[in-house]
Amino acid sequence: MTAIVELATDGLRCLKDVELKLSPGLTLITGGNGAGKTSLLEALFLLGRGRSFRTRVGEKLIAHGRDKLWVFGRNNREPADFGGVEITSTGGTRGRLNGATPPSLGSLAEVFPVQVIDPEIHKLVEEGSSGRRRWLDWAVFHVEHSFGEAWSRYAKALRQRNASLRLGMEPRAWDPELASLGEKLHQAREAFTVALQPYWQDAEQALLGIGLELRYARGWPLEQSLAEALASHVDRDKAQSTTSVGAHRADLHLRRAMVFRLFYPRYKTRLTAC
Repeated sequence: MTAIVELATDGLRCLKDVELKLSPGLTLITGGNGAGKTSLLEALFLLGRGRSFRTRVGEKLIAHGRDKLWVFGRNNREPADFGGVEITSTGGTRGRLNGATPPSLGSLAEVFPVQVIDPEIHKLVEEGSSGRRRWLDWAVFHVEHSFGEAWSRYAKALRQRNASLRLGMEPRAWDPELASLGEKLHQAREAFTVALQPYWQDAEQALLGIGLELRYARGWPLEQSLAEALASHVDRDKAQSTTSVGAHRADLHLRRAMVFRLFYPRYKTRLTAC
């Protein structure tokens, strides 16, 4: 498993000239309030994503009186990958990977995979599908790196189709690309969700024990391929000026099976509903 084994940073919030050697296994970070524990986690996340999990404005991460911050890291692969991120007070963000400028900051995630669990993790359940879909996609990406390229191409095709709809133009030219890539995203997401089930069931039983099921919804009707769904929904899409079906509508559903028992004098019936 790929792990970050070296981290250095300077100018990120309260962190100054930090250099750490990390174990490829479990590392615990302790300290008092305001010591910089969360900022250190922020540095790790910045290294892998090119942004913070606490703010979208990179300049807010820079320590008072400084004009930039930087984060550097190395992983445990053979040969090791190394890279970093620099953010300036003028709003520029620059990444480096193995001595070169990567095609995008997303390339960092391939060599510095990170996930974060923070106090707002409950929003995955409470809020809309976009957060759950983002979590699912990052999880799939860490297992199958080619997923990232397919997702990027799908997002581009979706933007083009939606732009055509808003301009009142015929959107079907984008359907073959959208359908092909959407099916690919769906297959990877579904395979990951299936592989996740044993771990989900163990965690659910240990923490809740109420039979909470995790289900994946792909974003278009089960009886149709994505190409068929796009074709059959085109009139609605034109009326709404947006693409209403596809991999961008996928979601993870949490459902609890509820058992009702109805007793009658001569027989009894069990009904199960979700």
